[in-house]
Amino acid sequence: AVGPIVWAVSGVEMALCDLAGKAFNTPVYNLLGGKYRDRILIYADRSCPHDIANLEEWRELACAARDDGFRVIKFDLDVTAFDHTEDEWNRAIPLRQLNKIVQRLTAVREAVGWDVELTVDGHMHYDVRDSIRLANALADLKLMWLEDPTPIVNPDALARVRDKSPIAICAAEMFITEQFRLFVDRGALDIVHPDVLFSGGLHETKKIADYADQHYIPLALHNNGGALATIAAAHVAAASRNFLGLECHFLGSKFLEDFIDRGIPLFDNGHVRLTNKPGLGLELNVDVCKKHMVAGEL
Repeated sequence: AVGPIVWAVSGVEMALCDLAGKAFNTPVYNLLGGKYRDRILIYADRSCPHDIANLEEWRELACAARDDGFRVIKFDLDVTAFDHTEDEWNRAIPLRQLNKIVQRLTAVREAVGWDVELTVDGHMHYDVRDSIRLANALADLKLMWLEDPTPIVNPDALARVRDKSPIAICAAEMFITEQFRLFVDRGALDIVHPDVLFSGGLHETKKIADYADQHYIPLALHNNGGALATIAAAHVAAASRNFLGLECHFLGSKFLEDFIDRGIPLFDNGHVRLTNKPGLGLELNVDVCKKHMVAGEL
């Protein structure tokens, strides 16, 4: 029940920020302290191809994202070689599976070249030992970060991984401000990774960004929401000095853009471009929203 409550609080705060910005005729990023940038880098979450055993599909998926202008691309480790999983419960990575993960991500690196940033997500699947072994096995690919390798309930365990990992550790998409403070203070993170829908909203996410910046730790923004959440997070990104990238999953989804109206496309060469329009700089497309509402929703 906690998740829906947090989402509701975050959504209300997001709406109030939009209303306040429109009342004062200023963009939301000014309510958060002003902007450092108006082009927000998107990192494209591509997860995996349909046929994970087909190296050509890995290459095509990565190159398509690159050719669409995205310069940071993420893949999901837990599905990269799930066809070689031996035990679904023990948090270990057998060597055969590890070798396939390396093979398939190496094909991606070779296809997109060395100027495209690649990141990987463990979805909290692995133990400390194999998270470290995984990080070392992937070190030559020069990954931007390794995300959530272990369950994010033990800062000391993640700190042990970070201490031995040649890849930066990014984690904690479901945390609120105090949890981020705990993990930063324990030395468990190289990159903080809040989500405006989990953290409590835009102002709470900005607090996380500022606390990380005081420790010279960069900010990436998790985002599994649609266009509205993407734009809201982009305002936090604009106002945060230490911002690295904002996630987007639903690339190519027509509905992702259609239910809001900004007057400009959502993506511009791998970025979200913010305007000086008041509030979040958008309006809901009521007709599209009504079309997709579940029976009984207001």
